[in-house]
Amino acid sequence: METLFRSVLKLRWVIIFIVLASTLFLGLQIPKIRINSDVISSLPDDDPDALLLKKIGAKFGGNKTGMIILETENVFTTEVLRHVKQVTDTLKEVEGISSVTSLTSIMHVNEGEDGMEIGQLVDENDLPDSPEELASLKEKVFKGTNYKGTIVSEDGTSTIIIFSLADDADIHALANTVKEKTEALRLPEKVYYAGSPMMITSISHLISSDLTRLLPIAFILIVVVLFFGFRTVRGVVVPLIVAILSIIWVIGIMSLTGSELSMVTNNIPIVLLAVGTAYAIHVLNRIDQVKGDLNQAVMTAMTYVFIPVILAALTTITGFISFIFGSYLTMIRDFGIFTALGTFIALLLSLFFVPAMIAAFGWKNRKEPAKKRESGKSFFAEHFQIPLQRMVFNHTKGILAGWIIVTIISIGGMFLIKRNVDVRNYFRKGDPTRIAEDIMTREFGGTKPVFVYFKGDVQSPELLNTMLRTEEYMKKIRVSYLHSLLPILLLK
Repeated sequence: METLFRSVLKLRWVIIFIVLASTLFLGLQIPKIRINSDVISSLPDDDPDALLLKKIGAKFGGNKTGMIILETENVFTTEVLRHVKQVTDTLKEVEGISSVTSLTSIMHVNEGEDGMEIGQLVDENDLPDSPEELASLKEKVFKGTNYKGTIVSEDGTSTIIIFSLADDADIHALANTVKEKTEALRLPEKVYYAGSPMMITSISHLISSDLTRLLPIAFILIVVVLFFGFRTVRGVVVPLIVAILSIIWVIGIMSLTGSELSMVTNNIPIVLLAVGTAYAIHVLNRIDQVKGDLNQAVMTAMTYVFIPVILAALTTITGFISFIFGSYLTMIRDFGIFTALGTFIALLLSLFFVPAMIAAFGWKNRKEPAKKRESGKSFFAEHFQIPLQRMVFNHTKGILAGWIIVTIISIGGMFLIKRNVDVRNYFRKGDPTRIAEDIMTREFGGTKPVFVYFKGDVQSPELLNTMLRTEEYMKKIRVSYLHSLLPILLLK
């Protein structure tokens, strides 16, 4: 083993150069990484439900539906209708939007003397402007079941403009374009954005802001812990360098391989900041304990700590690898793969880069590891380590009993965990995205569509009867509003 680390010390500048060059290269890849907060895209390619959803999107013009909510005192005014038309026309001009439905563009089916008449609910070129026309429009909307609670809220204070994205559309780019163009209209109504494209984009921004906010907090906390542990600048800087390099390498590799940051993988930097410092701490601590010549101390320490550090890292890596085999979603598998890879990188850096760096810059702590007090003990030992040691040895049975109780409670708590996939809960109360989702749930039946795909002859009575029975069943369960061919055929 000494031969290995004698070579490490001999090639220390080569190792440092390779690490720095690799860090520069991989660091330049980080800005290219994409953020993907779409849970559907995380389903396996052979998932039958995901395949059916894509098929529906390809056949029927997209299943990525967004909504713009206009909230006002009364929807049935000429001014509000004009604003609805403005938004509708604006969205129709956006490339990548396959369809737009609103109060001013929705189709209206009526039974006339000559049979079924299909037209628009509102004449876009001649919007209602008299009290009689507006009252007639309101009566049409609230008389049937196709508009109330679907396009206009039951109290008439909110209306939505629904748009569908093409199957190959760039969700984030289009969502941002929709917001920019709508805000440019400077509408007096309260405007909210809902639906999967808008929520996915909001979550992407949330992921970026979380990384920006949480990484510095984690960084500061680890700095504090390292400082109290080592009481030296080197003891703080070296472990942090290892953790930061591990993060840069992993995110860079993710970018190179085409992987994306998701609602799960965005936690990788936080995890590596904590895990990545551990192995460097072991190495530094052991080097500090060996007296004598710097190079000899490094070789002796590394020979001693080499196997224990590897074993410690392997247990952690094994835990992360379990995500690969135990998860159905690709974003959780990616988390396992790249967190395990980051841990392995931190291990390699701790075993080879840290000794090379210490030897190259003479960073061995030549003083006592921590400042001694009059009692001859370090501050950390006197105020934390020794009191903890006394407590453990003096209250062995009590501590053991306490942990047994905690374990039993924890096992019981496992059965009380509730699964919740409502993405709305990712946002704080008061967040515009959550407000929009709450309005959609309260006034328009929600934003989560359920598609039932029928294959066969749509003119067949048997198929139509099956559709009718399906619709009746869906009314009994928690499906708020239904859209199908039946209302047209049956003039509902």
